[in-house]
Amino acid sequence: MRFSSELALRNGRRQAIGVVIGQLVIGCAIAAGCLGVWGVRAAGSALLGAAIGVAATALMAFAVLRHGPDTSAMRLASSLLTGWLVKIGFTLALLVVAFRSPQVDAVPLLGAYIATFLGYWLGAAREDKHMIEPTVGVTD
Repeated sequence: MRFSSELALRNGRRQAIGVVIGQLVIGCAIAAGCLGVWGVRAAGSALLGAAIGVAATALMAFAVLRHGPDTSAMRLASSLLTGWLVKIGFTLALLVVAFRSPQVDAVPLLGAYIATFLGYWLGAAREDKHMIEPTVGVTD
């Protein structure tokens, strides 16, 4: 069973890139704010938190969107679950390492990490002119 078309796959990849770019912009903005208010240490911690969020999102996007348009729904579901588990494990491991470092400020790190969740909203909410609504009853 054909799960998606080539166009839908390209649109999904484009949207994932939009999410990652949105997260990068948000993370850099938070780090710049931390630099101006609390200094270099807070800004570095914020950048680290944002980097953890961006890297986890990129891992998940790669796990789900690496397949071609002829991939079965079962394989996509398996990739989604595997990607999610890897993302959670990766994120927790990096957060533990970061919190154990005496050079990291926890509040800017967590603030920037949590702020990267807004990147999902920005990437998903932006209007994409390349998106084409699927037509019921018409196949590729």
